[in-house]
Amino acid sequence: MMGRWIPAMLAMIMVASVSSGARAQSVAEDRAASCAALAGFEREDLTIETAEQVNPPPRWAFPPSPFNFFAGPNPGTGQEFCRVAGIVEDEIRFELWLPVQWNGRYQQVGNGGYSGAINYPALSEGLDGGYAVASTDTGHQTPDNVFETGWIDDAHPRRVENFGHRAHHLVTHAARALTTEYYGEEPRYSYFNGCSSGGWQGMSEAQLYPEDYDGILAGAPANNFVRLQMRGFWLDRLDRDNPGGAFSMEMSQLIAQRATAYCDPRDGVTDGIISHPEQCDFDPAMLACGDGEEGLCLTPAQVERARLVYGPVTSVGGQSMYPGNAVGVIDRFFLPAPPGEESLPMIAYLIPGAILERLQTAFDFDRDTPELFDRFSAMLGAYDPDLSAFAAHGGKMMVYHGWTDALLSPYNSIDYFDRVGDAMGADARAQFYRLYMVPGMDHCRGGVGPDRFDMLSALERWVEQDNPPDRITAEYRRPGEAYRTRPLCPHPQIAVYRGEGNSDDAASFACRLPE
Repeated sequence: MMGRWIPAMLAMIMVASVSSGARAQSVAEDRAASCAALAGFEREDLTIETAEQVNPPPRWAFPPSPFNFFAGPNPGTGQEFCRVAGIVEDEIRFELWLPVQWNGRYQQVGNGGYSGAINYPALSEGLDGGYAVASTDTGHQTPDNVFETGWIDDAHPRRVENFGHRAHHLVTHAARALTTEYYGEEPRYSYFNGCSSGGWQGMSEAQLYPEDYDGILAGAPANNFVRLQMRGFWLDRLDRDNPGGAFSMEMSQLIAQRATAYCDPRDGVTDGIISHPEQCDFDPAMLACGDGEEGLCLTPAQVERARLVYGPVTSVGGQSMYPGNAVGVIDRFFLPAPPGEESLPMIAYLIPGAILERLQTAFDFDRDTPELFDRFSAMLGAYDPDLSAFAAHGGKMMVYHGWTDALLSPYNSIDYFDRVGDAMGADARAQFYRLYMVPGMDHCRGGVGPDRFDMLSALERWVEQDNPPDRITAEYRRPGEAYRTRPLCPHPQIAVYRGEGNSDDAASFACRLPE
């Protein structure tokens, strides 16, 4: 009897398999059709260039972009998704990636440098998390170098404003409308996620367009952009007026090594990391040359330059500009440029010729810094401490910054955090804004300290469950090196070793206010 059933059972299995395969093919065809239909989506000032279903066999390579560097040697994705490429107004290009398994959230990712390209690695990370995720070139294209400035010209006066804040705002609304059209429902929550210029872009959203996002994750934000640019003019004058104060990369490394050796043990653990630079009283004069001494030591002029480069920058008249780096940082970005390789800050291309000549030959701290800040801060900056509209919207913001960031000063993030507290009150600030300083982390990632952490999930819990973030666990993973975890504490708290337990384990540390 059993033998009679075997052919019948096999036939049923084959029919079921064929039926299942047909259904899968039908579903895939429906997805492709729904995606292609977005090509006909109509909205004022929006042009759809591409709407296609991407089904990698097995991997889809990213189109060219300078940001692909961050994706490793084989930049691409293995996920299936609906890819939409469009233009807002005349020049603001963007891409929106719509996953098969949508988590109901929209995420927009930021750029780095002066933008000019789609950030495909960040799109891929958002796609992997189930987000409908978008990126924009901010209204100009520089496919080879994100620090190119050739896109700035008198024939396109709005490009700088688009780069400064308009592009991300306009793309937010266009991409969310497309997301709603594709899935048949609006995103439940919207998040912005970016570092460096992307961190600044997130802060611009909070200050200028406070209802665009429910949560903003901003890393190492360049939000004090005008004063950052002015620092370039100031350093040029410093080197021109005091050429004897210049020091080499070797000397910068020496300063970083000595500062680390001096301050590292003060947190209770000697691990090659200055965990609390604000508590480090290292003075470059400790490396001053003795009588008749030469070589790896600092002359009086070099001591003075080191004191100016590290720490806050203040003029004779007290006009604060952009702060310096934390001690222990190899100051490669502020070494004098070799002859013939000097470059102008981006803002130089916006300044009338007569004023630019004055800045290059006779930069005056107290006169020029406030003048240029007033001229450009509304277009190229996000330093307004009044975040009351963002808070009233229910928005939450988390900011992180590496203590060994040599490109953007970590003290800038602390200064802005303090300014928000002064403007709104510390208790009000705590309801929607957290800052996390990351010991040993360089610009956005890398460095000698733990630099891998999931703040986006913590931000989601805060926004969606009203569960404020406390400590965040960061990981250090490098081939051939010891695995290490450390807690990141909400500023002004710091991670303090409990005095016992494995110093490579975050559980051995407590978050406490500094004594």
